[in-house]
Amino acid sequence: MDYSQIPLRDMQMPDTIGWWPLAYGWWLLIISVIIIAFLFGRYLRKKLNDPRRYALDALKQVEQAYRQDPDGKRLVMQSNALLKRLALSLYPREEVAPLSGDRWCRFLQETGGVSDPAVLEVLAQGPYQEQLSGTIDSAALIRFTRQWIKQVKGVPHA
Repeated sequence: MDYSQIPLRDMQMPDTIGWWPLAYGWWLLIISVIIIAFLFGRYLRKKLNDPRRYALDALKQVEQAYRQDPDGKRLVMQSNALLKRLALSLYPREEVAPLSGDRWCRFLQETGGVSDPAVLEVLAQGPYQEQLSGTIDSAALIRFTRQWIKQVKGVPHA
């Protein structure tokens, strides 16, 4: 049989597969990547802007300054100021700003979950005394401050 006699048309190649419109799986993948990138960005922003992170860095500076010049009064003042600044950024100003003395110590105990009576006494009375009576346990004060910074949660601001 002579195939040239059969009335056949030339072989036609199918059209190339286009990339548009995308299949449902690709849409799902694109949307998933966008959502994951958005959530990761929010997580990083929250983590990097956390005031506790900055407070820990400031505490390291206070500790280094104390090692260079061991002034207990200055250590108490700087630690107390650091705790107060962090508390003001994590809690409503009306709640934290008027606190001092024993009320301030009670606030630190309730919010941070750490309690060291000697350190709390120094934090309550130290800033208001001309000369600090006795020696200050600087390691305990720095340890208390670090623990409070790490454990305090804060309240969401409206």
